[in-house]
Amino acid sequence: MSSFSHIFDSGEQARQKGHFRNLVMLARVDGKVSLAENQLLKRIATKLSLTDEQVAEICENPDDYPFIPPVTREERYERFIQLIQLLGVDGNMDENETKLVRRLGIELGFTPERIDEKFPIILEHLRKGMNREEVIRIVI
Repeated sequence: MSSFSHIFDSGEQARQKGHFRNLVMLARVDGKVSLAENQLLKRIATKLSLTDEQVAEICENPDDYPFIPPVTREERYERFIQLIQLLGVDGNMDENETKLVRRLGIELGFTPERIDEKFPIILEHLRKGMNREEVIRIVI
């Protein structure tokens, strides 16, 4: 049974959990979560200040955590970059994963044209080993 403590989260906590939920959904879209995806999810959860208990709860009950878009442009790009990073971390990008990243990009406030423009640039820089902060400086 899910916990309802998330109902009392601050706006920022709710945004963090909703974003992590999106990442979990993306990792699962192909039917399996690879070791590389799992490791990246753990690193992102730490960066988002999510506890192991919160991560487990989100993974068990993802529908209990609505997506709340970030407020700033930089935060939107940060989230979009994390989605693309997760998409490519295991070396396999299938059509369902790409479609979900596009849909989530639109929910983040990007137009389809902006997604088509930025997606390949972000992916290329991540594959070159650049970190998210470096990629943000390039794409914004």
